[in-house]
Amino acid sequence: MRTYNYITLSLLLALTACEGCKEDAPKPKTELEKLPLATQEGKNTFGCLVNGKAFIPATSINAGAVYQLGILQIYGQLFSPLKEITLVLRENGQELITKEYSLKNFPLSYSKCFIDKGSNSFCEYMPENTYMGQVTLTTIDRVKYIVSGNFEFSTAITGCDTLKITNGRFDIRYIP
Repeated sequence: MRTYNYITLSLLLALTACEGCKEDAPKPKTELEKLPLATQEGKNTFGCLVNGKAFIPATSINAGAVYQLGILQIYGQLFSPLKEITLVLRENGQELITKEYSLKNFPLSYSKCFIDKGSNSFCEYMPENTYMGQVTLTTIDRVKYIVSGNFEFSTAITGCDTLKITNGRFDIRYIP
């Protein structure tokens, strides 16, 4: 009988000890947590929330920037279905600097979006459709060709969803 009690006690202790060993299942990330970190190192990242859903290009090939002739164009795109967000910034004959730029200052600074809805139907949000928004350049390194910053804007056209772009961020090595 004593052996039986020792075995039972040993099993209970082992089970109790292992109970603390269980790992909690990881919590799913929120849409905001899915976005790339806001860095300033040229990591070729682009991301934002589009109506609360994470918009993150799958590879660095699908996010880019070109800064030529005083015009900076930044873009991010997804495929299947095609979605693209483009930001364009320029100053009147001056170089861009780290500051906030309104996206309602066409033709100097503006946003464009394209969303393929399938069945030969798409939504194309042009600069005049943006009713609020800005881009803040936090880094523009003309030696390492890095542009970083954050953005948000809202745009709407008849027959398509209003787009509210929030928590946007980019950290891209631009093409000079």
